[in-house]
Amino acid sequence: MLKKITRLFTLVFSVIGISTTSASGMPDKNENLMLKTGDILIQSGVDGWSAVKILEVDLWPDGTSVAHCLTYKELPVRPTIELLKQAPVLVWHAPIDAGSFGQGWERISNQSPTKAELVGFTEYLKITDFSRYASFTGQDVKEIISAANEHYKRAYALGEHRKSMEAISEYSQAIELFPLFYEAIDNRAFTYMELGKLKEALADFEQSLQVNPGGVAAFFSKGECLMKLGELKAAEEIFFEGTNRFPEQREIFVDFLEKVRTLQKSG
Repeated sequence: MLKKITRLFTLVFSVIGISTTSASGMPDKNENLMLKTGDILIQSGVDGWSAVKILEVDLWPDGTSVAHCLTYKELPVRPTIELLKQAPVLVWHAPIDAGSFGQGWERISNQSPTKAELVGFTEYLKITDFSRYASFTGQDVKEIISAANEHYKRAYALGEHRKSMEAISEYSQAIELFPLFYEAIDNRAFTYMELGKLKEALADFEQSLQVNPGGVAAFFSKGECLMKLGELKAAEEIFFEGTNRFPEQREIFVDFLEKVRTLQKSG
């Protein structure tokens, strides 16, 4: 897991164009800044200046200290607080290894993050740690889930009356409130399938499986969408995997595996 995290941090820095090396070209492990929420850090690079604002600092179970950062687009001149107030944001939230802020980084101020600046971090929490998200935003988890359920019930009733687009809207509101609501994601996907919107349905089934990897209906339906979209090789892989992944449903996966192989042979 730690290796995966390290690769993630390296990728994040690479994407946002921030250097993780000291002047000697090697990571500096001895002069790391002790980061605090609200720190504004700058660094001079070959083509300009990088700037980040620390939104929160976490200690992960493996001992890695993680800085949740808002990063600005590279600037041609040394950033100041006044300049950064007008500077465009590059990434609203990026989790970065706090140990990467070593030699070459300078703290120029500390200002509590505003609600607008925290939008990326709160969306991250909403998906990764819903209880913390609710606490961080001053909401009650039970109330959020209750509201999401009301939208779900209305969506289901609308679907029963063939009001598909209205149902999709209600499912979307339920998911927006509670992104882990995979039942709502699945039902929205099935509604998209009924409308022939297979790409939208496929995206939803993939989202559902991220939340609930054991969802057999979402997994099978992902394969069905791929088959109907003509992506036969990808569909074959899904149905084949399903025969082993869901042995209790092996028969239906085998059936569709044979169908998609027949379609491949027929061209």
